[in-house]
Amino acid sequence: MHESTNVAKRSITRVVLPLLLLLALAFAGLAILLPRIVKKKIIEAAAAQGVALSIGDLAILPGRARLKNVTATVLIRSDAKGSPKASASATLVDVTLDWLTPTAIDVSGAKIALDADVVDLRAAFASRSAPGGDAATLTRVGVHDGSIEWKRALPFDGLVLEADHVNAEIAKKPTRALGDDYRVEIPELHATAKKDLAAWHALLDADDVGSRVEIARGDVATIKLARTASSSAFDVDTKSTSIEELGLPPDVLGFHGDETSRFEIHLHHKTGGKGDTPGAQGTLVATATAVFLGASIARTTFAVDVSYLGDPQSVKITSGTLRAGPFSGPLEGSFSYDDTGMKASVRYASGVMACADAVKAQVAELGRVGQGAVALAGMLGLDKAVDGRVSLHGEIEIDTRANVSRASFHTQGDCKLSYLPSYVPGGL
Repeated sequence: MHESTNVAKRSITRVVLPLLLLLALAFAGLAILLPRIVKKKIIEAAAAQGVALSIGDLAILPGRARLKNVTATVLIRSDAKGSPKASASATLVDVTLDWLTPTAIDVSGAKIALDADVVDLRAAFASRSAPGGDAATLTRVGVHDGSIEWKRALPFDGLVLEADHVNAEIAKKPTRALGDDYRVEIPELHATAKKDLAAWHALLDADDVGSRVEIARGDVATIKLARTASSSAFDVDTKSTSIEELGLPPDVLGFHGDETSRFEIHLHHKTGGKGDTPGAQGTLVATATAVFLGASIARTTFAVDVSYLGDPQSVKITSGTLRAGPFSGPLEGSFSYDDTGMKASVRYASGVMACADAVKAQVAELGRVGQGAVALAGMLGLDKAVDGRVSLHGEIEIDTRANVSRASFHTQGDCKLSYLPSYVPGGL
C-alpha cells in the first residue's frame, strides 16, 4: 500500500511539475509579450487615425498602459513643394484599456508642430482615410499642459502662432464621432515666436449645437466666432490701443506707426439665419491715429465706417466712408469669401479740396501730437506755393487664397503735399 502511494506521488510529480513549469513559462512569456501586444494595438489604433506612432518605452499597469517618449507624425498624402507638415511628441501618454483595447488617452507634455496654411491643412486632412479599426473604440482624448507652434497659420510674413500650457478634452458622445465635441483652453497665445509681446487667451469648444471660438487680450480686445448648422457670427472689438498692447508686430496692419500710434476696431459680421435674413451682412468701424503713410515723417489719422450686404460669394459695400487725414470720401467695392479664404476689391476717391485747406488741416492734426512749428514748415513745404486743389485716391486688393495683399494711395491735383506721398506698399 505504501509502495502504491509512493508510485502515485511520483506519477503526480512527473505530470504536475512539468505542467506548473509550463504554466510558469507561459506567464513569463505573457509578461514579456503583453507589452508588445498592447504596443502593437496602440500603434494600429493611431495608424487607423492616420498617425505614424513611435513609442520609446511602455509599461503595463492594471487597466492601462503608460507610454513614454512618444513621437507622432500625421500621414498627409502630398509630395508637393510646401505641402503641409504636422508632427508631435509627448513626454507621457496614459492609455486606458478594456483588456487589450484602448478606450481613452491622456497626453502630458505634448509638443505639436504645424507648417501649413489653413486651406492646405484642411484639404490634406480631408483627403485622409476615415478612421477605423481600434480607433473607433476611443471615447476620450485629453491633453494636459501641451504646446503648439503653427507656421503659416496667418497670411502675414513673420507671424507664427505659439500656444503654451494648452489643455484640451475631446469626448465621443452617442451618435457623434470622436472630435465632434471638444473643449480647448489656451492661456498663453502669441502671434510671434518672440515671447516678449503680450499674450492672448483662447477658448475653443464644440457640441451638437455648434462651435465657438473666443480669443481675448485682457480687456483690450476680443475676437469671437460662433457657428451653427444654419448661421455664423464673427465679432471683433478693441479699445483704443497700440499694436504692442495687442501683442502684434508693428507692421502687421500695413500702416507705419510707433508707440504713440493708436487703433480701434469694431467688426460685426453674420451669415445665414431664418426667413428673409440676407446671406451675409455686417458693419466695420475702425480708426487709426498718429500713424505714418509710407515713408512720410508726418502723422495722420484714418477712420473707416462701412456697412455691407449680400451673398457670401458677392458681398457689396452698401455704404462706406474713409477719412484719411484731411481727406474724406466714399468707399466702393465688394468682396467674397468661403472656407478657403477671402477676396476683396475696394476703391476710394475723396472730395476735392483746396491745397491750402489740406495744409491747414494737417497742421492742426500734427499740432495735437506736439509737432513744432519749425518742423511743420519744412515738412509741409510752407515755403512753397500751396495754391491749387487736390484729392486722394486709393485701391485695396486682398486675396488670402493667393496670399496677396496690396494697397495704394495717391494724390491727384495741381499741388504737391509733402506729408502725403504716393504709397504703394508690398502688403497690408
